[in-house]
This record gives sequence, C-alpha cells and structure tokens, in this order.
Amino acid sequence: MGDRDQARTYSRKESVVFLKTDEPFGGLSNMAGGYPIHVNGVRILTSEALYQLCRFPHLPNVQKMILGQNSPMTAKMRSKPYRKNSRPDWNQVRVRIMRWSLRMKLANNWSTFSELLLRTGERPIVEESRKDDFWGAKAVDDAGTLVGMNVLGRLLMELREQVKQQGPDAALDVAPPDIPQFLLLGRPIEVASGSPPPQPADEQEQGSLFGKAASVSIKTAAPASTASEYPVYRDSGLPWAAKLPEGWQVLRNGRLFGHRVETGFPDLPILEVSLRTGVRVRDMDNLKRKQVMSRKENYKRAVKGDLAYNMMRMWQGAVGPAPVDGLVSPAYVVVKPYPEANSAYYSYLFRTAAYMREVNKFSRGIVADRNRLYWESFKQMPSLVPSRPEQDQIVAYLRSQDMHIARFIKAKRDLIALLSEQKLRIIDHAVSRGLDASVKFQPSSAEWLGEVPEHWSVKPLKRWVRLNAYSLGDKTDPDFEFRYVDIGSVRTGRLTRELERIRFEAAPSRARRVLRRGDTIVSTVRTYLKAIWYVNEDADDLIASTGFAVLTPGNDVEPEYLGYVVQSGAFVNRVMANSIGIAYPAIAESVLGRFPVAMPPTVAEQQAIVAHIQSESAPLDTAIEQALAEIKLIREYRDRLIADAVTGQVDLRGWRPGPDDVVTDDGLAALSEDDVDSAD
Repeated sequence: MGDRDQARTYSRKESVVFLKTDEPFGGLSNMAGGYPIHVNGVRILTSEALYQLCRFPHLPNVQKMILGQNSPMTAKMRSKPYRKNSRPDWNQVRVRIMRWSLRMKLANNWSTFSELLLRTGERPIVEESRKDDFWGAKAVDDAGTLVGMNVLGRLLMELREQVKQQGPDAALDVAPPDIPQFLLLGRPIEVASGSPPPQPADEQEQGSLFGKAASVSIKTAAPASTASEYPVYRDSGLPWAAKLPEGWQVLRNGRLFGHRVETGFPDLPILEVSLRTGVRVRDMDNLKRKQVMSRKENYKRAVKGDLAYNMMRMWQGAVGPAPVDGLVSPAYVVVKPYPEANSAYYSYLFRTAAYMREVNKFSRGIVADRNRLYWESFKQMPSLVPSRPEQDQIVAYLRSQDMHIARFIKAKRDLIALLSEQKLRIIDHAVSRGLDASVKFQPSSAEWLGEVPEHWSVKPLKRWVRLNAYSLGDKTDPDFEFRYVDIGSVRTGRLTRELERIRFEAAPSRARRVLRRGDTIVSTVRTYLKAIWYVNEDADDLIASTGFAVLTPGNDVEPEYLGYVVQSGAFVNRVMANSIGIAYPAIAESVLGRFPVAMPPTVAEQQAIVAHIQSESAPLDTAIEQALAEIKLIREYRDRLIADAVTGQVDLRGWRPGPDDVVTDDGLAALSEDDVDSAD
C-alpha cells in the first residue's frame, strides 16, 4: 500500500465510519484512549503517540517529550514543530510504521481491540476526516458518500482479516518493520511477544496504584457476546435491530405512549435530564432561581414514570423517566406509558446508539443541528416490545449492573482526585518558591501570596496577560464550525470529555471566546468547579463560553508557566474568595485582572520550572490518564451491555439478583458525571 494509491469512494450507509472516539467504533481511531502499548518495556498511551514517536528515532529527547503527553492530540501537536526534522525517509516508511503500530495495538489489547474489529463484519472501514483524504476520506455531496485514499481504514481491514484467519496468533510475536534506524530512546525496537488475553471483567480485580482509593473489584455479567441467546429469532424488518427473539413485537411509539401536555403546577420540583442516566430532580442550590421562577408557569408536568425528552437533544440521549411528579422545560415532550410499556426499559432503548440515529431520521427542522423530534414524529417511530415481565427483568438486570459500574467509576474518580491533589502540591511549591533552594525571599504586596523569591516580579495579572483578546462577532459566517468549550467540559488542568462540534448558526449565544494555542481559560461563573485549562493543542477551531476569562500571555511569560500559576491553590482560592453569590458564584473579569501575580523575571527560569513540574508529575499524569481510560472503557462496556440486553441479543429471563445486587439511586449517581442537558 503506497502513498500514490488512488482515492476510493465509500457509501456511508454500507460502511463502518468513525470520526470521534466516543462513537460506537471510535476505538478504531488512533486517537482512542484505553489501548496502551508497551515497546521495549516503555508504556505508550495510544497508537497515535507510538506513530509520532517513530518520526524521530534520531531525536530521543523529542521522543521523551511525546511520551510525556497525556493525550494523543497533544502528542501529535507537540511533535509538529519538529516535523521538519523527521527521519528523511518518513514519507516512504510511514505506511509500514502505521501497519506495525496497529498490530502492536492489537497485540497489547487483544480482547477489546479484536472484538471491535470483528464487530465491523465484512463492511468497509472508513476514517472520516474533514482535512485528510490520505489516511481517511472526506464527506462529499450530502455527506452520504466519502472519498479518499482511506489508508488507515484499509490497514484496519487488512488487520481484521488477519484476526479472522489467525485468531489469537495474529497478536503473537509482532516483528518491527524492516526499516533502518528503527529506534526508541536510542535502543533498537525489538520483536514484541504477545501475551494471553486478560481475564473477563467479572473476575478481574482492578490494580491499586496509590492505596485503597485505587482498588475496586468490578462485578458485572460476562460480555454479552458470550452470554446465552434466545432459542429462536425472527427478522424484525428494522435495519437497526435485524433479529428479534420469537415473541417480541415491533410497535409504533403511539401504541405504547400517550402525549401529556399539562401546565399550571407551580409547587412541583424542577426536573433535569442527564444524558447518561435519565431524569432527576434538579439541585436548586446550583440554579438561577429568579430565571426559573419567572418561567415556571410554562413548565410541563411529568408524572412519576412518564418519559420526558428534549426535542432537540434526544439524539444525544436527553430522555428518561421522571423519578417523581415534577416539571420539565417547555423544550421537552412528556409522554405517559400505557400498561404494556415499562418507561425505564424504553429509556435504556432510546439511549442506544442505534435508536438515537433513528431519532435523527424522524426529526424535522430547517437547520440540521437544531432538528426537533416532535410528538407527531415520535409516535410514528417503531420500537421493540418484549412482554412486560421481560421488560421488568431487563430493567432490574441493567440497574444492578449499573450499580456495580457506578462503584467502579466512583473509585476511579476518588483516585483521580487523590492524584490531582498530589500534582497540585508539586505545582504550588514550584510556582511559589522556584527551584533554587538558596534563594532569598521577600514579602509580596499581597497577604495571600505570602513571601516570594526576591528577584521575582509582582504585578497585577492584567499586566502579564491580555484578557479576552479575541471574540466572534454577530456577523460570523453561520456555517463556521468549531469545537465548543463550555464550563461542563473543563476541570482543573484538563478537559473532561471530547468537545462537541457545532455550527455558529446553531451555537448558544455565549459561544464567543476565540482561543489560541498557549491561552489559559478560567471559569468566571460557577467558580467552585475550578474549571481551568491551559490550551496545549491546535486551537484553530476552539471557541469557549463567555463564562470563561481567556488569558493570553505577553512576550515575557512562558504560556505553560502561566497555566500552572492559574491552577495553583493560592490563585484558585483567591478566585473563589472574591466570587459573589451563593447559588451561582461568579467573579468579574476586572476583579480577576487586578489579582497580584508573582513571576520569575525571565522566560528561561519559567521554562525550567515548567520542565521540573512536568518531570515530577509525569507518574501522576500517567496514572490519571490510565484511570480516565479505564472509566471510558467501562462506559463503552456498559453501552454494549445495554444495547444487547434491550434488543434481545441476550436472554436474561433466567437472571436472578444476588446479595451484591442492591441498587440505590445515590449509588447510581456516579454514572451521570456532569452531563446535564441544559434545555432552559
């Protein structure tokens, strides 16, 4: 397979297409986390990082820098400045290196990656790309066709055939390509000997890195592909659920649900929807009370057990059963289940990837991003109908598995919090004391700063940075597409999820702050969330909410050093102490700009401190990345488990709960994260 191969044309409907890593086949992407690779005893987080490492066999320091990155995107972007120094034969060997990288991904992650490859069946595998038609293919016409060389997709299809023909032998003894100077950190890359597949999830004890907070045993059912099937199946007539157990029906939603439109119940609590777990009572402490109270007469009543869905976001999973009688936004549709329908079962079904794609087909609107699923369309949608006892059994089973998964996720989050605290201590000491233990100190101009090295400069933040330097105007091209950074997608020092792509015409009015690589963003609303992020990746298409202040460093400031200063405990505590409001604390950007900040006088000293922080915190970053990858993997497992259960691909009629299968609503809370749909 060479670089001059002709472009191919693919039908989206007939192919397995992946673009984002959180899609059903997103694990095929080189950007997908959760597939670590070991080469010469060195742990590499993703196949993308491995591929980028191979550009620089003669530059071990660059390889170390790439290894130190926590995400595949930063590994890719941090390598860009050095690409002019890539190995001279790079264009001739890159396809062979990519083929080897994919085999290493398979060898190190046999159980999960081989299963993902085999689930693609015989269909063409296509990486959709907006810019690159060499490794991927670009959408053309109505986006139903993709055209490009699709080299990555073809390599994956080649690997899929090896898995089919050789089984586990395809993961054994992966030899490096016959390429001169194929080195990692100065050593020749050796043949990788494959290891046995890992134990099933129901028996696997998760490792402990830093004490009890990291250790948890996840007890779930065996993967659905190995569980028993129903004895007899029949064709369903539906493209998204081809076979159904004998006895299951396919009915329109109008046969299962009635439309409820009731207003005028101001004393009921407000409900909100989590994109993962359904409807819940809103926490009034985190609410703009006046805004809600002034509109409450327009809110719709949902009776306990009713399903409520957001017309514009059901395709993302904004649907669920009401846990109590309550009120939902006018942007929601409320439907009441008939006796033969368990609303919890249909909440699981409606949030499967296959059903959410059907929602898009039935939605209507002028702008695709804002299509609405009206009741008139919803009631025409076909759904699967097991008997009511089977629905109840499936719900009980899935809730018990959700409980085990929630415990796992909570333990991993506790570990991440512990590791983050340890990293913060490293940052706090470095940005307040410097690296020279013999340096003299002097009082700063602010009591909260305390003493600082006597040669450092103390100036208001606005003297070190420009605040909100660039913004989108109202006349921005309506078709301008960008990745949107909102408050919920950021925590201290990192993004919590893959950013949503959105067009300007369909974007919320607060999507205005233009980001550049090297900026740092600080949340000025809901400041208790400590949403702070240093933009360490290509930011050509990044737009942030006006709920952030964007700090663009001046020429005398190392951008990454500024990011660490703003993450430090002293700065964060100062922000929170100066925030106004209890339910919705916020800080004015003018107040933020007046905070005194101490900086080393030279960029060289700032860079030395950055290097020290990165070196000291590298093991913590690796452990955090691993914990995040494990959370992502268990969520993917959950999605598959649900899809197989609600479509009848596994027979759960004989399942009975055990003593550990006690379910509580509080225990399930860890599943929802902060993915609340904000329809108000």
